[in-house]
Amino acid sequence: MEAGESAASGQAPNDNILYIGIDLGTSQSSIVTNTGVKSTVASVVGWPKDLISYKFLKKQVVIGEECLENRMAVDMIWPLENGVFRHRPEQNDDQDTGEPSLNREAEAVEHLINYIIELSGRQPGQEVRTVIGCPARASEEDRQALIDAVTGKVDYALIASEPFLVAYGLDLFNNALIIDIGAGTLDLCRMHGTIPSEEDQRTLLKAGNYIDTRFHMLLQEKVKDSPITPEMSREIKEQSAFVSSQKEVIYFDFQVEGKPKTYDVTEELRESCESVLPELISSARELIITFDPEYQHDLRQNILLAGGGSQIRGLAEEVRSNLTEFGPCRVNTVEDPVYSGALGALKLAQDMPDIEWRQVGKLTR
Repeated sequence: MEAGESAASGQAPNDNILYIGIDLGTSQSSIVTNTGVKSTVASVVGWPKDLISYKFLKKQVVIGEECLENRMAVDMIWPLENGVFRHRPEQNDDQDTGEPSLNREAEAVEHLINYIIELSGRQPGQEVRTVIGCPARASEEDRQALIDAVTGKVDYALIASEPFLVAYGLDLFNNALIIDIGAGTLDLCRMHGTIPSEEDQRTLLKAGNYIDTRFHMLLQEKVKDSPITPEMSREIKEQSAFVSSQKEVIYFDFQVEGKPKTYDVTEELRESCESVLPELISSARELIITFDPEYQHDLRQNILLAGGGSQIRGLAEEVRSNLTEFGPCRVNTVEDPVYSGALGALKLAQDMPDIEWRQVGKLTR
């Protein structure tokens, strides 16, 4: 977690504090508050392409599902690349004027964060304290970018790793291994009764988006007589994703010359979903064998899959079977993959003593 200067005295009374838990994700972001707000938004921002698009949308900027529904009419940016903010230089040396170029990535971050905070329903005069989830081993630059993004929008903020927040929300404080499979990153974190250190965490870039890209490529190779968009392949994956040695056949219809034609996409989908397994298993093994030998058995009995990727059918069993070389393992899946990280962030925010809060914008190194 990030720390800075001590919070100023004279804080608002507890009944006038709005606590927010935020899970910023590559494909979707979730927010929950102590006042009962619970919402998810697609992490995408778009601008109308031209005058006609602007007349149609009647907005200068569209965010979330509205952006996806009108993707033919907007220039879209997903500002969270690999689970952290995309960075682009403020200056464009190719411009003759020498003036700063329009930094659309920075704009997209601002719009997305503003939109998420607005969803909290903050009332005038309320003090806002938020905990924000980030990838397990996000760089100092990435963590600073998160702090900068909420500066001026909330009063106090803390940054914590996403798998740690999942564990915290479920009271898995000791001898637990969390595997959080998001769109941009796949994060692993082992818990042992204290805040996890860098050695307790791993971040992999082969996650949901990697599966999507690979599946789209394989589908294009197979269904050559029909155009397939990334959105089409992602929808098929979300409906039928699986990893398993069991016999299973997945059929889907594609439009060929205006008529539906059925294709067997089983092997393409299986290969794509299983493409993240080698690095996942390797990292889990490393975290197990480098754990205190006296507690490795307990750690193996408490492995939890979280994030959207945890919903891939057969994944828990596949992970379990690949780790049994060390002894019996038990692998479970979170009940709420969409909000488990945000709920953990909210719980941490409410549990955090006043002295631990640090004012946004006064971060020190």
